[in-house]
Amino acid sequence: MPTLLQQRRIAEVLDQAEALRAKRRAALAQLDSLPQSLFLDLFGDPIVNPKMWPRKQLSEIGTLDRGVSKHRPRNDPELLNGPYPLVQTGEVANCNGYIREYHSTYSEIGLRQSKLWPSGTLCITIAANIAKTGILTFDACFPDSIVGFRAEDPAMVEFVRGWLSFLQKSLEDAAPESAQKNINLALLRNLAIPLPPIGLQREFARRVTAVEALKSAQRASLAELDALFATLQHRAFKGEL
Repeated sequence: MPTLLQQRRIAEVLDQAEALRAKRRAALAQLDSLPQSLFLDLFGDPIVNPKMWPRKQLSEIGTLDRGVSKHRPRNDPELLNGPYPLVQTGEVANCNGYIREYHSTYSEIGLRQSKLWPSGTLCITIAANIAKTGILTFDACFPDSIVGFRAEDPAMVEFVRGWLSFLQKSLEDAAPESAQKNINLALLRNLAIPLPPIGLQREFARRVTAVEALKSAQRASLAELDALFATLQHRAFKGEL
């Protein structure tokens, strides 16, 4: 056992390291909420539409289609473990806006019974997790519990993602529940979306990209601090601190 004085010194070092980690986590939390604030600043409340932007149905500004997974059972081994990323609803729900990782893949057989969506597609969950969204950062397949939205201008995809973040809770609350909650493709296609000028949408996308760059730097810094904290703990319990 280290002496009481040594224990206090170790605790002080670990407390300082943990305080730095807490500051990074707090900074990331603030950055997570910033895109919605930017959206409101540029476009106003999308529900109230105080700037009186013209409205169109979501299906009029891009294409929406469900993912494809025709084969049953879906976990048939011959479908899996190939070169094609397979994104599931949970990965969309937990991606924090951009889908950067996946945990399953399709084989050539799996791809033939599915569809490969291009990077930049907005994924929208319609079962279990309702109206959670994430933009693909790589080409990927996904099942029919996810809808893909594409538009000619990537800025519009970013705008739609921001707009849906305000609707997510109400869509989830309104979803019928049987074995699990779900909404249908027709409901999404008929949603009325306020449509600001594309130049303003591009400005929003530019600002969101800048926020994402800051978040990336903060995540890298937090990872370094996590590694430092683990090293300090290891050294403390080996009597080397």
